[in-house]
Amino acid sequence: MTKKNIMLIISDQQRTDTIGYLSRTPCRTPHIDALIDHGVIFEKTITPTPVCTPARASIFTGLYAHQARGTYAKDHIGPLRDDQITVDATDMLLCDYSCREKPLLTDALKAEGYYCCYAGKWHIGDDIFDDWFEDHHGETDQQYIDWSSEQGYPDAWSLSDSSVRSHRDPPMSIPRAKENKIPHEKSNDAWIADLAIAMIEERPKDKPFLAVCSMIGPHQPFKIPEPYFSMYDDEEVPEPPNFHLTEGKPKCKEESFYHTLWEDHGSDWSAWKKSVTTYWGFVTHIDDQVGRLVQCLKNEGIYEDTLIIFCSDHGEMLGQHGLWHKMQAYEESLRVPMVFSAPWINCDNRSTALTSLIDIPPTILSATGCSIPDTYEGEDLSALLNGKCNRTARSVLFSEHKPDGDYHRETDWRMVTDNKFKYIWNRGECEELYNLESDPWEKVNLTSSNLDNEHLVIYRNLLGEWMEKTKDPLQEEFLTDERNRVNSDQ
Repeated sequence: MTKKNIMLIISDQQRTDTIGYLSRTPCRTPHIDALIDHGVIFEKTITPTPVCTPARASIFTGLYAHQARGTYAKDHIGPLRDDQITVDATDMLLCDYSCREKPLLTDALKAEGYYCCYAGKWHIGDDIFDDWFEDHHGETDQQYIDWSSEQGYPDAWSLSDSSVRSHRDPPMSIPRAKENKIPHEKSNDAWIADLAIAMIEERPKDKPFLAVCSMIGPHQPFKIPEPYFSMYDDEEVPEPPNFHLTEGKPKCKEESFYHTLWEDHGSDWSAWKKSVTTYWGFVTHIDDQVGRLVQCLKNEGIYEDTLIIFCSDHGEMLGQHGLWHKMQAYEESLRVPMVFSAPWINCDNRSTALTSLIDIPPTILSATGCSIPDTYEGEDLSALLNGKCNRTARSVLFSEHKPDGDYHRETDWRMVTDNKFKYIWNRGECEELYNLESDPWEKVNLTSSNLDNEHLVIYRNLLGEWMEKTKDPLQEEFLTDERNRVNSDQ
C-alpha cells in the first residue's frame, strides 16, 4: 500500500473569518475553499498559544508551549548560547524550543522512510533545523533579502521600510497599510511557495514525504503588492461591536504596548478600514500560493496520494478590543483556520468539533501509519475525518501565553473554553468569564455576576486540573489565587 504524502501549509497570523468558504467577511480564498470541498474545515480551532514560535513548536512536538522545554521569555530561558536564541524581528520573542529529548513529528516520519523538507518561516532555532528536516530554505529574512536584491528589487522586504514600523521602542509593525512596489510573483510568500514547489519536484521519488510550506503573511506589516493591495473596498468593512476596550478587562490592557499602538493608529474605526482590507488582500495573496502548491501536486501526479493540511499559527486582533497584533485570549487572536483535505476524507465539510493546532501531529502520524507518542497532548482527528464520529473525545480546549518582555506591559494568562463559555486566568489581574453564545464579541465579563459563580467554579477547576496534568510552572500561583479568593469570600 502506498504511504500517504503530507503537505502542511502554515500561514502566519490569519483569522478564521478570512476563509471565504465561511462567508463571514468579504475576503475571498477560492483555493482554500477548494480544499474544503474535498475535505473539512474545523472552524472552531484554537491555537495552543497565540504567538508564532511557541505555536509552531506545538505543531511539531505535540506539546503545549510550557512543556516544550523552552519558554517564552528571556527571564525563563536561563543561560543559552547565542545560536540557541531565536529573535523574531516583529515579535521580539526570545525562545529555545530545541526539545531534543521529546518525540518529534519528523523523527517518527523519518523512521518510517519519509523525506522531510521545509520552506519558509521557522523561528524554532536554527541549530536544530538539520536534525528535523533533510532539506530546508527560506527560514531567514536575509535569504529573501539577498534573493530579491539579485532579482533587482532591493527594497522588497517589508520590514526594511521604517514607515511601517513603530516610532516607539521596540520598533514593532504598525497597522499602516502600504503598497509594495514589486511584482506579486516576487513577493516573500511567492518566493517561499517557489521553494516548496522546487523541493517537491526535486524530492527523492522513491520516498513518501512531509513537505512544509510556512508563509510569512498575512503577518504585518501590511505592505503588499498589487493587485492585492487594492483588491477590497474599504467601505465593505463595518465597525465591529468590540472595537473599543470595554469594562471588565484586566487593567494591563489599557497599558498594553498594543493598545498604545492602537491609539497611535486611531481610535476612530475609519483609520482601520484600509488596514483590514489590506489584510484581506494579503490573505488572498496567500491563497493564490496555496493554489500553486496544489497544482504542483497535480502536475507531479501525487495529488490523490497527498493529505493537505492548511492552518495558521494564530490570529490577529485588527484593532478589536482596542488592541493590535495577537497574544490575546480573545477570539480574534485565538481562533485559527484548520483544514484537512484529501480524496479519502469522508465527513461534512464544516465541523465545530473542539479542536486545536496541537491535534495536527497525532493526526498526521495516524494518517501515515506511525505510532503516536504517549507524550502527545493533542487528539488524533482521524475518526472525524473518516466520518466515524462528529466530535472529539475532549470537552474543553486550553491555551496560554507569556508576554514577550517587559515592554509588552501585560501579564501571563491561561484559558479554557468549551466553545460555550470561556474562562481566562490573568496572572496578578482580574479573571475573565464570557458566555460565547450570548456574547460572541466578549464585551461582558461575567466574573462579577452572582449568576455565573457556578460556571466560574467549574472552569477554574478545569483549568487547574490541566495545569497540574501538564506541569504548568504557574500552577502554584494559580492555586494561591484560588485560595485567596476563597478566603476573601468567607
